[in-house]
Amino acid sequence: MNNHREFRQTYLGAAPHSLVVGTLWVISGIVSNYTSTMFTILFFFFATAINFPIGELVRKLMKVPGKMSKDNNLAKLFPLLSLTIPLSIPMVFMACQYNINWFFPAFAILVGAHYLPFVWAYQMPTFAILGVLIVVSGSFIGYYYQQSFDLAAYTTGSLIILFGIIHFIIVKREIRLSQVV
Repeated sequence: MNNHREFRQTYLGAAPHSLVVGTLWVISGIVSNYTSTMFTILFFFFATAINFPIGELVRKLMKVPGKMSKDNNLAKLFPLLSLTIPLSIPMVFMACQYNINWFFPAFAILVGAHYLPFVWAYQMPTFAILGVLIVVSGSFIGYYYQQSFDLAAYTTGSLIILFGIIHFIIVKREIRLSQVV
């Protein structure tokens, strides 16, 4: 089995993690309807900071078969990729200085761009579609709906959940077909 397929199947095309992080985005939108903007931002930071361990728990609950071989180094890419998000927080902070309602749109643009390297790692072009849709929706909302604080949380979360489901279906079909052959 090649490294990309092994990685894709081990992590189910990032489906468990996508379902978790997408849900956290949507919950953050809901939280913003009942609490202050500052509490929502803190909630979002805390929730998304722990999304990977929660995603791993979901992956284990799904009883995903197999582990990656020791010679597969693809998993080493993701700690570096995950650093792009916290290292870019100053950019989001600067955008929010102008308009606090740009918090979720700015993060959406950042996360959309963050998904582009997943195309190579998972060998799934659907990550390019997801990344572009998130960047475009975040940009559109930030430009045309500048008075909405939560809209980008809902759209980004929904897109991530949708593509998590799509990736799950794609990879489960791939696993099923590889077991038949």
